[in-house]
Amino acid sequence: MNQDELSLQEWSGENFRAVNRFYRSQKHKGSASGDERVFVIYRQEDIIAAVRLVPYQGYYWLRSLYVNSELRGQKLGSQLLSLVQLKIELPIYCFPYNHLLSFYQQAQYQLLEPVQMPQPLQQLYNRYSGKGTAIICMGLNLPLAS
Repeated sequence: MNQDELSLQEWSGENFRAVNRFYRSQKHKGSASGDERVFVIYRQEDIIAAVRLVPYQGYYWLRSLYVNSELRGQKLGSQLLSLVQLKIELPIYCFPYNHLLSFYQQAQYQLLEPVQMPQPLQQLYNRYSGKGTAIICMGLNLPLAS
């Protein structure tokens, strides 16, 4: 694919309908809403990758990083994480699937123990992992340990 044709951008609420259509096309049940920050890669009118950041007080929870299944392996997810890293200075936490550890480490995310995450995210992690989902805790822009 010609990378020159791609646009990377943060989209606002009026564009969330298109983002949510993209998620559904990738068989993802989640949807962008409210005051989330959503970053996309698109070509002409077609979204080919998207990620959501849910705001909490003093940090973000990164969710729903999806790349069009036909375009995976072309570093689009890495480009999206790089854009997020340029735009967000607050801590970012996420629960990637176990097999994505090296992908997130390449984007400078650090592996964390659940107790190193803010309390609301610890509760979410425990709920998700309790359902048998093979996930790990990771973070970026983390506060220095005292």
